Amino acid sequence: VGYVNSKPYVYKNLATGQLEGVVVEAAKMLTDRYLKVKLTWVEAKWDTMMAGLQAQKYDVIMVNTGRGQERAEAVWFTEPWIMGQQAFLVRKKDNIHSLADLDKPGNVIVVLAGERAHAVYTKESPHFFQHATIKPVVPPAMPEQDVATGRAIAYGAGNIDIYAIAQANPDWSEMLILPEAPRANGAGFIVPQCQANLLQYMNVYLDTLIEGKFLYQWALQYGLPTDSIVAPRPTYGDLAALAAQAKGK
Repeated sequence: VGYVNSKPYVYKNLATGQLEGVVVEAAKMLTDRYLKVKLTWVEAKWDTMMAGLQAQKYDVIMVNTGRGQERAEAVWFTEPWIMGQQAFLVRKKDNIHSLADLDKPGNVIVVLAGERAHAVYTKESPHFFQHATIKPVVPPAMPEQDVATGRAIAYGAGNIDIYAIAQANPDWSEMLILPEAPRANGAGFIVPQCQANLLQYMNVYLDTLIEGKFLYQWALQYGLPTDSIVAPRPTYGDLAALAAQAKGK
């Protein structure tokens, strides 16, 4: 399994040296309970993980990877397992509340190189910011430090990532979601192109995680908004409830 260090999805516990997070638990369930195979983790980076999959360094990528048209040209995505949208980490004292506040000459917005926000604001919606500068940084650099020190006005990333950082640093930071920001297509796991059987298996497995409330319980554990985080699935119970409503019951 290829992964990129991304808390709270999959990250290394510095005290134990072990990987932790919802993706770690999901992968263990997949390999131990269902596939009955040995699980080996291979660390990658946002801007090289697709090439690693194509080079067969791992069989599947399991992390919070935003589904996008450009990425879909090279790999196959599963159905989304989490939803979200682009957000920004800002300093409370800067009083950033709108697109106009962010999009000013001289303002620097940092993003992780190769991450979804990087593609959104430089390729898919390159004119979203007319005046601010988008600056990609490469791990182990931590974009939130640029914001904390004032080197950047904001850090752009998925709302779950920004939410976690803001929760960990409530004294100086807060999350900003712009209503004008491009909407997300959800995050999925990734398999090589033309691996139809593997893609089908992973999609069914994601249904198991969602319908079995695995992801719902994880979201509760981290204090995340379950209604906007866990990707919806039309389960039998949901359909039955809708049918009852349609009949006026």
